[in-house]
Amino acid sequence: MQAQTDTTKQTTTQQNITNRFYTTGDFLDLIDALRDFDPGAASLSLTGLLRMASHVPATPAEQTALRIAGLGELSAKEFILSKTAQDMLYDFSTGDYSGNVRPGRRVRVKEEEVEDESPRLTGAVEPVARLCIGGVNYVIGEMTDLDMLAYRNESGGDWLPLANTVEEGWSAIAAEIISLTRDTTREYIKMHMIHRRNAGLGPDIRAFDLHGFQWYIRLNDEGCAVRVDGLDWRPVEIGDLDHELDLGKIAVLSLLTAIPDAESHFRDDVTAWAKRIAAGAMVMPVFNI
Repeated sequence: MQAQTDTTKQTTTQQNITNRFYTTGDFLDLIDALRDFDPGAASLSLTGLLRMASHVPATPAEQTALRIAGLGELSAKEFILSKTAQDMLYDFSTGDYSGNVRPGRRVRVKEEEVEDESPRLTGAVEPVARLCIGGVNYVIGEMTDLDMLAYRNESGGDWLPLANTVEEGWSAIAAEIISLTRDTTREYIKMHMIHRRNAGLGPDIRAFDLHGFQWYIRLNDEGCAVRVDGLDWRPVEIGDLDHELDLGKIAVLSLLTAIPDAESHFRDDVTAWAKRIAAGAMVMPVFNI
């Protein structure tokens, strides 16, 4: 009995987590941070549901995942949550914004198992076109049961859903595929940033500009640090990158370090850039596949 008591005390002592309240936005930030350690920390349908609950539009990939799960739909080209998803958010909440907590949470009772009628992305995809983007060929197919498009690499692989349809145009479809298959934010920064070599800030300081947005890199024997206007210097982990040969990579990495939400910060510019690239995409009919 004494040993059991000691074990209990030891377990209690190790619990060093304070009680906290978390909003849906907090959980989104927590998931984003957790993905640095576990890329598969949460599904797109979960993050999309949390984002919508935070009154923030779900990303195109999240919208597609929710539509496939039967938890979202398009209404007049606007993405909305289905009644099932809205009920789910209500059932598993503890209160409203006024601070009035409901007397009791609705307990989710396991009902008799019924056939799952939620639409799923299966192999029933009919190829309709080939889309060539920057020398890479993709096959575009129709998911007739969902009234959605899907794509896959022409060399093979699984079909992946698309949020855009032919009504939005092939350029919009190509831009979406670019965003899904490439790190567009990183590529955009790399292609458009300018090294201000004549800034005259000293031997250790390098200045960079991205359409008016400026950041500064300090490289010396102590390592690398980055600073943007209004913020202090913060360290940048550059590993074995060479200060001269890999300066471009260091500049991109430094900006992403200085602005963790760079994807959101530059989203409009990146989207416009992806659309310009997508405008050069070539569409071929299905009989050429």
